[in-house]
Amino acid sequence: MAPETKHLLDEADVGSGEKTPGQRDVERDEEMRLSDEQPTPGRMLQSGTHLARILAVKQPDDTYEAQVYVRLTREPEVAETYIPAGIFGTEAEAWKAAEERANRAFTENEF
Repeated sequence: MAPETKHLLDEADVGSGEKTPGQRDVERDEEMRLSDEQPTPGRMLQSGTHLARILAVKQPDDTYEAQVYVRLTREPEVAETYIPAGIFGTEAEAWKAAEERANRAFTENEF
């Protein structure tokens, strides 16, 4: 007897306007994020369908780590890709390096 195939009942029909479970999850996450009192830390940059969240995180030795997190705009924050951008002596240098690294990630499609 052939194995029984499972029909994906939760999948939306193409062109029907229905939302997939993944789309509903993203919308729920966005609503929760917008309703939170605290904003997402860092600064957001956007290029087309991609977002980058950049941070300058102070380290215990008084240096700053530049961090970049990139993702598609339709994906939740848990889908971000982390890209380290280096350690710097000042916060301003870390912010600049993070922004430059994010722009490089956009142009080179590093997601």
